[in-house]
Amino acid sequence: MSAINTKIKTFILTAISTAILSACGGGGGGGNAALSTGSTNTAGSGSPEKNGGTGNNNNANTGNANNDNSTAQTPTLNNKADKLEELKDEAPLPTLNLDTPLHTSFISSASAQQGNPNVQLRLTRTADGNGYTGNLYHTDNKENNQNGLISSLDFKNNDEVKLDGVVITNQNASQVNWTTPYSLIMKVFSGGNTKSDGGSQDGKIDGDSKNFINGRASIDEKITELRTQIETAKEALKAAKEKGDEEAIAKAQTKINELIDLDGRLRDLRPAMADNAKNLADKLAYFKKGNLTAGDGKHLVFDKRFDGVYVIQFTDGTQIVMHDPAAAGWAYQTFAFYKDPKNDVAFGYQSLGDETKFTALPASGTATYNGLTTAYVVKSNDQSRQLTADVKAIVDFGLKGVRFETTNSQFHSLDDNGRRVTVKGADYDMKGTAKWENGNLFLGSVEAAAAGLKGNLSGKFYGAKAAEIGGTYGLKNQDGSEHLIGGYGAKRQ
Repeated sequence: MSAINTKIKTFILTAISTAILSACGGGGGGGNAALSTGSTNTAGSGSPEKNGGTGNNNNANTGNANNDNSTAQTPTLNNKADKLEELKDEAPLPTLNLDTPLHTSFISSASAQQGNPNVQLRLTRTADGNGYTGNLYHTDNKENNQNGLISSLDFKNNDEVKLDGVVITNQNASQVNWTTPYSLIMKVFSGGNTKSDGGSQDGKIDGDSKNFINGRASIDEKITELRTQIETAKEALKAAKEKGDEEAIAKAQTKINELIDLDGRLRDLRPAMADNAKNLADKLAYFKKGNLTAGDGKHLVFDKRFDGVYVIQFTDGTQIVMHDPAAAGWAYQTFAFYKDPKNDVAFGYQSLGDETKFTALPASGTATYNGLTTAYVVKSNDQSRQLTADVKAIVDFGLKGVRFETTNSQFHSLDDNGRRVTVKGADYDMKGTAKWENGNLFLGSVEAAAAGLKGNLSGKFYGAKAAEIGGTYGLKNQDGSEHLIGGYGAKRQ
């Protein structure tokens, strides 16, 4: 792995329990589709000439006349491997007719997520390595075979969900097992953010009148446990004093002091994590209510497909914003934005999901995928703007090629009242192509020509029968002073 690769972490990230998410709206429809897991090794760019039909890299499949002298023939297919930018959905695969995921649904996969499409903007260090120059550089798994941040998404539907080694059962949201450093997760959408009951923490954690506190933290159960341990230690001290046992008295007092010290540190840490998560969520403009156009007083949500994220805050400064797959109507994949300051990652995106086994990909036919993307436009002077767009991809499975484009690009910011301000960003609409060979990973190039940005595109197929796709992209201008970095997801039509 390259020296600039992100340090491998064992983060298990999935949904919050039904109990915690009960305040969230949206969704509907039937239950979850069955998920198939599997991880595949991926090769580099494909060689579509090996996969075409008749000559000249043409995916043509012309038929002969029937024996009854009928003039009917199989339609000629015109897609070509050397002209992926012109791909058409000319031989559509059968409709999948999958159920719409419930608003509390999430994705599950035991496959390794770190090898999924990912892209990063890293801070450039000074020559002595002790500081930063203020410049950023772009790196991705196409150029450097780097790993992403998140390693696994693994849980049983309607059984248990996990976060960073945490198990939260749907039946009882307080039953958790924390195996990694302190963290906090919070579902955030246009209606607010999820909270958990802090009553069991003896009212010592800041919250509202009913002591509901932002998010669910890995230290919540420990804080509750410490209250019991402190009371037990006080009883031991009392008993030792009644007996006049000086050694036991000293031992009990030391234990009390240790427990009170730990309790105090965790109680200070808990609101700090919640505040950091809330501050991050408050800066995300694209799902906030606001005026779509000047004079529009309806206080509208921009687009319900974008309305929902999971914010995860770690005590080491790492932050993750994972797009809610249910809001977008996805059953198999999503993507996450993250910051990893310990490893100089200022902006990162990673695709996540239950990938389609390579052997299960269609051998022929075409398909159209529609979806969405979120991104950041970042300049070296640390100015950044939030971008959303619609995604369309046309795939030819016979040619192993992808035509990719985004439309309706829009920038989102917040006014002084915290209301969303949205402006068009048509210059940042993108077009690109990609291909694959012997693994479930397509790689290619993408361009926002009007903005003068070029870069790399990557993606994977997810779910049964390649039902969805997801990936990342990273573009920059010629002198590297402006970057466009984002993640996307889409499902077969």
